[in-house]
This record gives sequence, C-alpha cells and structure tokens, in this order.
Amino acid sequence: MIAYLQLPSNQIVIDQLEFLSKLQGVKAWEVDSPQGLYLLLEPWMRKRLVHHLYQALRGYFGTRVRFGAAEQKTTARAAALYRPVPHCTVVTPETADQFLAHLPIYLLPGLGQRTTRFLERQGVRTFSSFRGLSTTTLKEWFGVSGLILLQFAKGLDPRSVEPSRAT
Repeated sequence: MIAYLQLPSNQIVIDQLEFLSKLQGVKAWEVDSPQGLYLLLEPWMRKRLVHHLYQALRGYFGTRVRFGAAEQKTTARAAALYRPVPHCTVVTPETADQFLAHLPIYLLPGLGQRTTRFLERQGVRTFSSFRGLSTTTLKEWFGVSGLILLQFAKGLDPRSVEPSRAT
C-alpha cells in the first residue's frame, strides 16, 4: 500500500525526515513537493493500522495534515488532496474506481493549471469525463502522454515509490 501525506503550508517535508525514519509501518518514502510525500507502507499495514499511522502523524505534525492511502500513487495522492480539510481516506482496490470517477480533473497528476482550464472549457471536469474521451482525442490534445493520463484517470499507475530512504 502507498500513502500520500500533505503537510500544512507552514511545514516542509525535508525538515521532517528524521521523524519519518522512526515511523513503524513505513518502509520508504519519496518527496513529491515541499509539503507532500509518498510513503511506501509495509505489507502488513492494513486499513485499521493505516488509521493509527495517520493519528501518529497528526500528533506530530498537527491536525492540519491530509492523508490518503491506496494501492497506487495516483489514487493515494487523490485520496489525500480531494478534500480541502484535514482528513484520512483509505481507498481499497474494490472502491478505487468509484472513488476516482467523480474527482475533479485538477487532481489528475501531470496536469498544470493551463491544461486543467483547457479541459474544463472542453467540458471535462472529472476523472470520469476524462475517461470518456476517445484515444484519438487524447492523442490529438496530449500526444502519447494522453494515454498515460487516461491510465491515471482509471486508477492504473505502475509507478512505484522511488525511495529517498529505504530500510
């Protein structure tokens, strides 16, 4: 399982690496942004234990952290960022498709603000509406990258956590 942690804007991930190295259940991590990182969780970490990890993170970083966990990076990141308020969302493989379908298109990895605005002008506002685009349209708009984005919108993300630290 992979988790995504979004810290409050007044904290920086790189300043917290010593704490991260002490967390039980975290095998490795990958820094994504100054406030965000992916956590590769140990195989024994399941939904209940993920919620305990979230509580430990809240205890250390404060109540403003956002946290999501899923089998793949795209879904874990979306689970953490889809709500503006602090929360913990665990998406299981059985619920991933339904969870992703109604998410706003700006949560699709690889899209900048300009591309998001373009898609919204075309009526593509959710992952589900992006999934409905033809491969011809995707190639026309994005080249081969459009097919990769389509896989992300479907919750198919073969990228693994590239460890900044491994145990």
